[in-house]
Amino acid sequence: MKYTFIYVLLIALLMLDIGITLRKYRDSCGYSQQFVANCLEISRVSYRKWENNEVDFSINQLEKISEFYSIPIDQIIKDSYMVVGYMIKHSSTK
Repeated sequence: MKYTFIYVLLIALLMLDIGITLRKYRDSCGYSQQFVANCLEISRVSYRKWENNEVDFSINQLEKISEFYSIPIDQIIKDSYMVVGYMIKHSSTK
C-alpha cells in the first residue's frame, strides 16, 4: 500500500512542468534570465535549459529556486502541477 503512494508521487513529479513555473516567477519579478542565472550561480544557458525543461530537477536545484524566490518547494511543485493540469484540461477540449 505504501509503495502505491510512492509510485503515484513519482508519476506526479514526472508530470510537473517546472520550467513554465520558473518562467512565470521570473516574469512576475521582471528579472532577466541572466540576472536569475547570476543569482543562482549558474550560466544563463543552464538556466534557459531549466525553463525549457531540458533537465531533470534535483532537490538541490529546487532548494536554490525556493530560496531565491522565497517560495517553499512544495508551492513550486503545486504551481507546476497546476500548470500541467491546466494544459491537459485545455488540450483535451480542442
